[in-house]
Amino acid sequence: MRTVIIVLFISLVLVSIVAVVAMVASLVGRIRRARSRTDRFRPGRNNIGEQMWNHRMLAEYHGGLKEATDRRLGLMFKKGLALKNKGKFWLAIGAFERCLKENPTPRQHAALLVTAGNCYYAANDLPSAKEHFHKAGLISMESNDDNAHLSSLINLGIVSAAHNRWEEAIAHYHQAIGLDQKLGHIPGEAIDLNTLGLLYENKGDLEAALTHYTASYLVFEKLGDAEKVRLVENNVQRVRSIGSERKAER
Repeated sequence: MRTVIIVLFISLVLVSIVAVVAMVASLVGRIRRARSRTDRFRPGRNNIGEQMWNHRMLAEYHGGLKEATDRRLGLMFKKGLALKNKGKFWLAIGAFERCLKENPTPRQHAALLVTAGNCYYAANDLPSAKEHFHKAGLISMESNDDNAHLSSLINLGIVSAAHNRWEEAIAHYHQAIGLDQKLGHIPGEAIDLNTLGLLYENKGDLEAALTHYTASYLVFEKLGDAEKVRLVENNVQRVRSIGSERKAER
């Protein structure tokens, strides 16, 4: 009888151990699956160090919403911005989506789409971000709102870069620089020229990268922006160094 009890006890212990192991394995599996869903749309790293194509690179466009004659719309938009600035991106998206139901003007509509798209990007939902930026671009072209169109192009370029789609990103940025020039946004043009250089560098076209970095450098130098001159100068030196290394390897 004693032997039977011991055998039963050992069996129960083994069953408990197996159950615990299975539970742990299931938990680990769920964590891995959750991580894979998060990583699916995580902005990609570029080939230069560990810099991320993060949401701080996105263009902002508010389309006069802070001063909207519709007081309810203006207050709701400011609430969304406050949530966005606190990093509460999903709550901010909810506020902006409610704003879209308030019959905004085309300019305000484009601005809401850009701002909501920025929140989607920051929350790692790149497909929704891209959809919002694309819609903003269409509305801005129909209403001849060049500033909204410029913001949508820049942000579509960032989304493309996050997926390592360099040609697509480069095309968006070339269009953006054309609008910078049309609107007389000289500092913005210099920034976009530098980003375009970065895109070409990631693509592996060092000659085009150097051309655009140099153009950016000259504009910042003319503007007297010493900090950005040093930043772009570092990019120029890095590309030249990579080019020299490649020649030495041949």
